[in-house]
Amino acid sequence: MKKMKTTTKIIYSIALLVCQAQTLVAQTPGFTDDVQDVPVNDYLPALFILAIATAYWVLKPKTKA
Repeated sequence: MKKMKTTTKIIYSIALLVCQAQTLVAQTPGFTDDVQDVPVNDYLPALFILAIATAYWVLKPKTKA
């Protein structure tokens, strides 16, 4: 029982460390690069349509024949 509590504490500690580490490596407030210089890909609408069609195909209710 004690080993399970220790393991759980270690897992929670690692998860907390990983979540907090993201804020440490985030962009600094002095980031001055222009992020709008990348054009939008021409295939984006086609990808949205394909994603919606795939979701419908996967999630549609199965009809019994």
